[in-house]
Amino acid sequence: MVLAPLPDSGPPGLAVAPEPYPQPLLNPSLDNPTSFPNLEPSENPLRRLLVPGEEWEFEVTAFYRGRQVFQQTISCPGGLRLVGSEVADRTLPGWPITLPDPGASLTDKGVMSYVRHVLSRLGGGLALWRAGQQLWAQRLGQCHTYWAVSEELLPNSGNGPDGEVPKDKEGGVLDLGPFIVDLITFTEGSGRSPRYTLWFCVGEPWPQDQPWTKRLVMVKVVPTCLRALVELARAGGASSLENTVELHISNSHPLSLTSDQYKAYLKDLVEDMDFQGPGEA
Repeated sequence: MVLAPLPDSGPPGLAVAPEPYPQPLLNPSLDNPTSFPNLEPSENPLRRLLVPGEEWEFEVTAFYRGRQVFQQTISCPGGLRLVGSEVADRTLPGWPITLPDPGASLTDKGVMSYVRHVLSRLGGGLALWRAGQQLWAQRLGQCHTYWAVSEELLPNSGNGPDGEVPKDKEGGVLDLGPFIVDLITFTEGSGRSPRYTLWFCVGEPWPQDQPWTKRLVMVKVVPTCLRALVELARAGGASSLENTVELHISNSHPLSLTSDQYKAYLKDLVEDMDFQGPGEA
């Protein structure tokens, strides 16, 4: 409190405060911080696809001679390893996924013997992990493995594989950048649905121009967040997303997005992408 000088005529010893200075009127929206409009652009929720620490969820399905014998959905920030034995080396990176013994699902003893031989040659496993905006694969055993990005329901056996999984170094098997670009084109109604399903032919050459059901071990790996992005685009016929739909990315809560929001987030994601190698993420 500021005390004014004593008036000459006032009683001695008393200090009289002056009239308070008038205060400017405050805007009610400024008095309450919660009502202040958010002037910053909202964070793109799709950007979590590129966050290295974000867990991706994978659906893994195994087939022996065309028969489905295994399916598991797993979230693993360090990636996964397909192994053929419970006693596989757990000191290696990636969550081990043990492929089942064929005796539980096959009756042909000859086929069972061949499948067991393939599984025994997996050794440290077939590793698959995400770094930056790419998925990488490497084989840690003696079992040659060929891969292709194909449709979710069936592998593209009419053509050759996209490549062989290398043994002594990592090899890129899926780039999120082209996937998002193709998804934007598909959403606008001028392109086909982007492919996101990885198929691995383990222990044998890729079934080019042959029925894939004749191969001993085929494994399908689906990143569930990429499947969700494509299903969201298909929800309204790709080019006519009229309703608000929900999108699940990894283990996050569902996101409610309109068509315009979804397209804007996709385009922003492409602009924000940087191309990183496996050691740079």
